[in-house]
This record gives sequence, structure tokens and C-alpha cells, in this order.
Amino acid sequence: MKTDDSSRLQNLNKTIKAASQTNLYKDKNLKILSRLEDLSTLPFTTKQDLRENYPFGGLATDMQNVIEVHTSSGTTGKAVVSYLTKKDILEGNKAISKAWKTFGINKDSRLMFIMSYGLFSGAAINTYAIQHLGAFVLPAGIQPIMKQINLMIDYQIDTIVATPGFLLYLSDSLEKNNIPREKLNLKRAIAAGEIYSNQTRAKIEELLDIEVFDHYGLCEVNTGIAYECEYHNGLHILDDYVIAEIINPKTGGTLKLGELGELVLTSLKKEASPIIRYRTGDITKIIPGKCKCGRQSYRIDRIHGRINDTMFIRGIKVNPYELRDFILNIVGNNLKSSDIIFKIKKNDIKYTPQVYISVKDDKILPKLQKDIKDTTKVPFNINSVEPNFFGREDNNKVKLVQYVED
Repeated sequence: MKTDDSSRLQNLNKTIKAASQTNLYKDKNLKILSRLEDLSTLPFTTKQDLRENYPFGGLATDMQNVIEVHTSSGTTGKAVVSYLTKKDILEGNKAISKAWKTFGINKDSRLMFIMSYGLFSGAAINTYAIQHLGAFVLPAGIQPIMKQINLMIDYQIDTIVATPGFLLYLSDSLEKNNIPREKLNLKRAIAAGEIYSNQTRAKIEELLDIEVFDHYGLCEVNTGIAYECEYHNGLHILDDYVIAEIINPKTGGTLKLGELGELVLTSLKKEASPIIRYRTGDITKIIPGKCKCGRQSYRIDRIHGRINDTMFIRGIKVNPYELRDFILNIVGNNLKSSDIIFKIKKNDIKYTPQVYISVKDDKILPKLQKDIKDTTKVPFNINSVEPNFFGREDNNKVKLVQYVED
């Protein structure tokens, strides 16, 4: 059932009251609301706001009540931090475990996280929520691929949590090392941490013979706050835990259901680090209508991209995710690795953007270069590299768009 609006409003006003006591929000003139619809009258919070208030500016409780801290996975600027009290972790477990139940996880499940632990929130917080259900979690983290495969076999892992790129890398590694897929007990994967298309999902499902679920979250609000059900038709929002809005990224105005824009999130049950109207930078939409599964929660579409990742080259706007899928479709089975990197240089019309790709036969590259130019109207240099160029085994993630410095 969709959370009662009166309960959501009550929790929202508790959040506003707590946030008003922090340095982060003390000058933002927050006010108690009489309707949920009035949320749009409150100011936005940006990543820059959080960085400027590092480390304790967003803390709404005494530090003695804090039992854990996490930071976002970004690598530039000051860290964006999220503090957790015991109550925060319990509330998070209760909310996020709903997603894992929907994925089919129960006390008999055996999961393995192939994501970084430490300060990164995704692995740790989801691990707590899964253990809340009584399931077994193997916190593998980042390991060499053969060690990961052996752990899957030894512990008869039925669910792995990794980036979609790593799942493709896993398939390549099984083939390269002549390990039959049947040796694994995998039934499903939760693919998160990178933006990927339905085409990529279908490829992973075919290669590994598993079902792939999308799961969305971020450190600033909490990990795992939106999840796919068995119908894979959008991600259900944990409505009793967070409020989602879609805005026009240029004007800040609220968009209607079904319109594509920037996702904005407000926490409802965060005690230590409440956050109001946080601009995520992620592009999606709220899907109108009810899901076939019967859940009445709001749904967002799968993430289409990030506002800051759009490539502006010689006055032309190029969506890197669409270009990646276009390239993968052309290259097909000629790939050694499904990873791709685009390197560009801001505000330099003389610089030719670069594509780094690993293929079995370089003869396809001239045609690929021509097809890219015909499609984007931008000339790219194509660089053939070996799979280890991408460092997928080092951290499980590859940054799609990389900027060349002067």
C-alpha cells in the first residue's frame, strides 16, 4: 500500500525541524508545511552545499549519537558525508529490506557483494538490510576475478551484487578460463553503480543465465531507495522513506508525471543527516499509473544519464550512454571487453575526442570511426586497447567519460 500522506507529511515536518538546527540549513528559511504539495516551495540542496559544510555542517544530532559514517563514491572535491545513528540503521534496514524481499531474497539466500566496502555506503548498508532478513552475505569486496569465481563456487552463491560492467567481465572470464556456467549456482544479480540499458541487461541475462534487477540509491539520501519488481517496469520508490520529485534542471520548476528531468530527493526518516530537496543530477521521470505487481508506490524510470556527463564537443551535445550502446551494437561479438572510455577536453575545439575500446579484430575500427562521425557529426579517434587497460578488476567500476587536463 502507498504510505498514508498524513504520515509522510508528519515525517517530512520532523525532517524539516531537525534540518533547521544544522549549519547546512540554518540560513535557508525552512518552514513547517501544511501539505505535501508545498514541498516545492522549499529551497534545493546541492552537492556543493554539502561539500561546503564538510564535515559536521549537516549533522542534526550530537556526535555521541553517531555510530557510523559513509561518504559518496565521487573522487573530486571534499567528501560528501552521511552520518548514521542506531535508529538510522534500523530504519534503513526496515525500508531497504523491502527491496531485497522483492528480489526474492530470504533466510535461505546466499549473496555475495563484489563492491567496495569501507566508506562507500552501497555495500555496507545493503548488507545490513539483507542480514536483517536472515540471509547469508559474503562481503567479497574487490578481489581478483578468479578468487571471486572460486568464492561463488565454494559457497554456492545464488545472488551477486556488482556493476553491470563487472557482470560482463565475469562472463568473459568464465569463457577465457574454460569454466562452465553450470559450476555456478547463480540465479540473479543486482546490477547497480553504473548506468546501463535494457540491451545490456538482456545481454548479461543471456550470457550468465540469470535475472538482473536494477537498484538505485546514493549516499546522500541512502542506498537502495528504489528497486525493480519482477515486471522490470520502472523502480519502485520507498515512499515511506523518501519523497521523489522531478524538476526541470535549468529552471528548477517541478515537472508533471511522465516528463523527463532531474531527480530530487527528500529524506523522511534520517535522524543524523536529514536532507531536503537534494538535486541528484540523475535524469529520469516518474512513471504514471499502477504497476502490474500491485504495489501502489510511485515508480521512477531507470536512470537515463547524468546531467554532468553529457559531452559538449564543438558545440554538439552527445549523450555518452547512447553513444556507448551504439558502439556496442556495431561491434557486437567482436569485443574482448564490454568496457568503453570516452576522453574529451573541455572548451577545446582543436582536441579530437578519443574512444578506447578492446576488440578482437582491429579491421572493424575504420568503419566504427565513420559510423560514429555519421551519427554524432563529431570525429572521434578510435583506440584499440587490451581489456586490462580499463582496470575493471581493480575497483569494479570504470568511469565512462574522462576529461583530459591541460
